[in-house]
Amino acid sequence: MADARLRVHALEPLRRRRLAVLLRLLLVVPHYVVLSVWAFLVAPAVAIAWLALLIEGRLPIWLQRFLAAFVCYQGQVTAWFDLLSARYPDPLHTGDHPFRIELPERPRQKRLVTLFRLPLAVPAIVLGSVLNVVLSVAAIPAWFAGVIFGRNTAGLQELGTFCLRYQLEVQAYVMLLTPAYPRLAPPEVTTTEPG
Repeated sequence: MADARLRVHALEPLRRRRLAVLLRLLLVVPHYVVLSVWAFLVAPAVAIAWLALLIEGRLPIWLQRFLAAFVCYQGQVTAWFDLLSARYPDPLHTGDHPFRIELPERPRQKRLVTLFRLPLAVPAIVLGSVLNVVLSVAAIPAWFAGVIFGRNTAGLQELGTFCLRYQLEVQAYVMLLTPAYPRLAPPEVTTTEPG
């Protein structure tokens, strides 16, 4: 990855199992429990990452892997819950998932930008919050389409993937996993397979 941006590969079919769509709210509860516990550990890890970047200019490998695994898993849970993915998330096998999130491997980052990362990220965080609302609203007709027709529409799939990709870019930037500021234009996106 030359430009050190997060990439989303969404090779998801549009078909959905009606029962899984119908029970989505109940089935996501275990994942939110895991994410809540993991998020409790992520906050101090980001503080350590910030200090490590100020000192060395790049994250330690173990910290990069820990934070990247959290972002990938959270992205897959969100994609599944918002009907962008048909496969149930698995925190231990995020690389095998058809909704795959790819992060750069320990890119060098400028210390001065790292020092002011949070204030610099405020506009992107605000836009990411707006796109989160759009994603949540788009999930409502996707849920009805999934229950009634057993599939998502290509338009809702693309809109949701766009919103989620931007949110994940914001999260990766704030969590110091990438020096690339979030952009609306996707880097190199692999989109949904028709069918």
